[in-house]
Order: sequence, then structure tokens, then C-alpha cells
Amino acid sequence: MPGRFLICCLPLLWVGCTSVEEHRPSPQAKPVVEKAWDRVNIGTYDNAEFARLFTQIGGYGIKTENVNTLVLQKDGQGAEIWLHEQPYDAVQARPPDARSWEPGCYWSLMVRAKNLGSIVEDAAPLGWLPKTPVAYIEFGPSKLDVVVLTHQDTGAQVQFYERLTTPLPETYPDFERFGIPFNIMQIAGDRDASYEFFTQDLGFATWYHGDPYLSEKPEIMPLGIPVELTTRVPYRASIVSPVKDMETGRFEMIEVMGEDAGLTGRNFSDQCHDTSVGIHSVTYVMDSSDAFMDVAGYLDSPEYSGTHANGIRVQAPDGAGIFFVEDDNP
Repeated sequence: MPGRFLICCLPLLWVGCTSVEEHRPSPQAKPVVEKAWDRVNIGTYDNAEFARLFTQIGGYGIKTENVNTLVLQKDGQGAEIWLHEQPYDAVQARPPDARSWEPGCYWSLMVRAKNLGSIVEDAAPLGWLPKTPVAYIEFGPSKLDVVVLTHQDTGAQVQFYERLTTPLPETYPDFERFGIPFNIMQIAGDRDASYEFFTQDLGFATWYHGDPYLSEKPEIMPLGIPVELTTRVPYRASIVSPVKDMETGRFEMIEVMGEDAGLTGRNFSDQCHDTSVGIHSVTYVMDSSDAFMDVAGYLDSPEYSGTHANGIRVQAPDGAGIFFVEDDNP
């Protein structure tokens, strides 16, 4: 099927972008990058207020801070969370009332956790409320409790996973309440189109690519599909990573197939850009000029200037942003 994504030079404003139709190169022999994303970028109205979930409950520290940007990280490990303060009239990537069957942008940042009940209780006074009650799921050999917390001002969501059976991977740093980000989920209008973008255009490996799932009996789902519709409304999911079986730096895409049951609504694909409020992008920081230019050479476009002060923004089919930069500028 035709590919569509955006490439632009940035000094971090939504400028100089061009829609590139039919730009689907031959499948990558190797991935564009071979590591986890370095940052998650989230627009806020108030960085300090938003950060409290991570600093007061999750044990994250403030790595750097300036007038408009606050950088969080868990014990100096894993991806950083970059909070970018925006004006109060900024567009929300996904507003607080967005539903999982409404496609566009990132649904949630995903972290592993312990004692979900206490996290839900302590997060409520900070403005984070659960999308559903804590849900029980089984994925492969793992039995888990899962809950999605929504920030009521920005619409940004964090999805917490507590393993009830299988131990955490040895490579995942230990934590007390919740750990480092390991996955980020986007809501797709067409799961297969998004999956093809990641595996064909970016050369990423498949972690999971499943058939549509339908519940055998009514149940609570973290996606918020109404309980009475979970036996009628299937969803399909894929998970990819630059290198096979990576424990962090994954991308997940979910398509809720609810049109026949009347689950239709808005599309937020055009609201996901770097001046939006909410989760709008991840960033790969390239470790050298050569590595950065290799990415630029593959993601070629007439608008790419090659100057090291800039970066490259690639946009997935449903608007989710992926930045490639050479240096430490956001």
C-alpha cells in the first residue's frame, strides 16, 4: 500500500515539513537505528505540576531544567522524559476524553510497576485518574495487572504493568514503585499500515504481530472498550523494536475495530506535532555526525539541509512523531 510520512528539518518548531506521498523505499536491510529511543517528548501547561507523578511517586529525578523544558530520568537510566511547557491555547495531541477507538498520535507511555492500587490512589490528588479499574490480562506466559492513568489537564497517559507471575527481565533496572519507560503505544486507524511503516520504511524487527483479539466473555480492558462490547469489538496489535527482542525502546500500535458496534469518533492524527500538549514524539540522539548523516541519507528529502543544528522528524501514518537529532538540543 502507499506509504505516507513527513520529513522535515527542525529547529524544533513545526516548520519546513513536506508531505511525502508514495515515498516507500525498498525494505531496509538493517534498521535505521539499532538502539532504544533516548527521549519521550511531552507538551504540558505546567512542567512542575505534570512532573509530580514521576518525581513524587515514581522516584524520578530532575536531570536538567530551564524556562520551558524539564528533563526527568529514573536513577540516571533509560529514556529521559522531556517536558516542554506550552501556552494554554496549544492544541492537545489527544484530549483527556479521547477514546481508544479514535485514532491518532500516542495513546500512552508504558512503564512496569509494583503495587498498582497504591499508585492509582496516590496519583488521583495529582490530577491523574484511571481510564478503567485495574484490569487483569494474560500475554504469553505473563499474567499482569494493567491500568492507564490519564492526566486530566493535558490528556497525556501513562500505562502501568505489574507482573503477577513471570519475573522482570534481568536487563530491566530494579525499581520500588515504577520503573523506566519500555514501550510507547499509538492508536492506529489501520494497524497494518502502521506496522508496515515501522518494519518496511524504518527496518524495525517484529516483537509481536497478532490477529484480531475478541474477548470470550465481558471483561474490563485497559483500552477502555465498554465491558458490554468486549465480546463484539475486536482489536489488533503489533509491537516492533529496532532490534529483535529489545526490552526497551519498543513501539506498539493498536487498532480498535469498533465501527460495526458504533464506536466511531474523532481522528487526532493532525494534532500530533512538537508544539502540541500531551505525548507527541520520541527522539533518537545519534552518537556521531556520521550516524546522523547515515539516517539523513536514508530518509532523504529535498527539505533536508544537512546542517547539524537541525534534526529530522519522521511522522508515522497516524501522526506519531519520531525525531533523529545529532546533539543534545531538544
